[in-house]
Amino acid sequence: MVQYGSSVRSLSSLFEVNIAILVLLENYASPFSDGVVFAKKNGTKLLEALAPHGFSLEDSIVLADEQATKAAVESKIRRAMKSCLDDDIVFLYYAGHSFSWKSRNRLTVYDSNPVDVENTTISMQWLHQQFADSDCKKIVFLLDTGEKPLAGGSFPDPIGVWDEDELRSCFESSKNGVCFSSCKPEEVSHVSRKWQSGIWMYHVVEALDGRATAALSNNFLKADGLQSHLSQSVARTLLTTYSSKKRQSPTFFGAGSGANELLDFGSVLASRKDSGSPFAVLIGSVSLWSRKVSSVKSLAGFKKGHSIPDRASVSSHAFVAQLASEQVSEDLKQVFQSLKAAFKLKRADAQVSDEGDGTGTIITPYFNYSVSVHLVPEDPTMVVWSRSVDSIKDAKPLFSGAFASVFQKSFDTVEFDLATDLDVSAFIDAVETADDERIGIEYDPESSYCLLSIAGIEGKVRITSKMMTIEYPKSQSPQLLLSSFLAIRTAFLGPQGIDLVAIDQL
Repeated sequence: MVQYGSSVRSLSSLFEVNIAILVLLENYASPFSDGVVFAKKNGTKLLEALAPHGFSLEDSIVLADEQATKAAVESKIRRAMKSCLDDDIVFLYYAGHSFSWKSRNRLTVYDSNPVDVENTTISMQWLHQQFADSDCKKIVFLLDTGEKPLAGGSFPDPIGVWDEDELRSCFESSKNGVCFSSCKPEEVSHVSRKWQSGIWMYHVVEALDGRATAALSNNFLKADGLQSHLSQSVARTLLTTYSSKKRQSPTFFGAGSGANELLDFGSVLASRKDSGSPFAVLIGSVSLWSRKVSSVKSLAGFKKGHSIPDRASVSSHAFVAQLASEQVSEDLKQVFQSLKAAFKLKRADAQVSDEGDGTGTIITPYFNYSVSVHLVPEDPTMVVWSRSVDSIKDAKPLFSGAFASVFQKSFDTVEFDLATDLDVSAFIDAVETADDERIGIEYDPESSYCLLSIAGIEGKVRITSKMMTIEYPKSQSPQLLLSSFLAIRTAFLGPQGIDLVAIDQL
């Protein structure tokens, strides 16, 4: 990670300037606190997401590890805030650890020292004063912090967790600032090894990139929409990432209801629609899946004398992960070699994460590939192997011969996250009222989902309030799976069809 923005305001930016300031602490000079895992990768993704909104590298300030000293951080923030005009927007991302000392919140920096807290950490009250003195239009403070024990030193005054009442008081009275915190005091900001990212920050970037369309209101990302997205998405991801229950509560601090506008996505979404790709706006919402069930006994590591689990528990999940570890590693190795050859990837282009916990991920510049094995909760004598391609950054490679050569018969299901929650009951009524002979429909008594059969499409379409899934009876080419969506949309929007707004607005 390098430092951008040698001058706070570039000569090319004569009027409105959008400035990103990133303080990224994966390491500290002394063992004052643990660093934030994936802080630099989080920062890179944040800059990429902000770029379409006028946040140029030229006007960005990135301070990572040894660059993020107290003197450097305070100087850069002070100068940036003073240089802002009333049309400017500032995003400040702090990935480090905070605490309360003498009843005031403080932020750690690279050269923080436990024996000299006052002079080697930054007062959050000082930071808020910089915000208050600035003329800029909007300041969005992304506080990615969590409770960590502070090591070393003798503290005559107690060291405690950061105080959210201080943040609430500061930002509720702010004329131009809002704050989003990754968690509450005494909680941890958890990470995903699969995504190589903090979970909260992954979903922040997801919203700033426009992939979380449900967070948008009339093409605007507003504070309440972002906060709602973060609260729901972080909770959902924690459930699917960890076998034990984790608690992390994203928090918003700001005046009023939080309905104020953060970013305008009008031109961004319009340009994506005009890009010529039918999936330009759908990219972040699409994933390809394959799920196959087999017995625990079929796992390569199962030996004579091993006992088959009689219930799904933390220990039985760990047992299954151990039995399947060689198969997971071999799967990752084979797919990695195939991707490397097909896409001519260099060593730095692909990252393989094999944690030995029954899951593994390959991160490429275009998409992520994941494999996992888990017990079937209803029948712990069986396991389900899941393979997927998601986190798609560019749709073109998915339609390429290179992608087909690697995954030609790998997937049987394509999933699309709906842009807004769908009223399934109303949708069922609309289908039945239209009485279109091309479309058959089944549903449960509670109308929590419906199954569609559509003329010309072999796959079964399942729709819930949040997702549309197209599942085929056997594996299909990636091109066919992805093109199924367009065929379904055509059926619904034909002259005799149904106006399925939720899908059309993906």
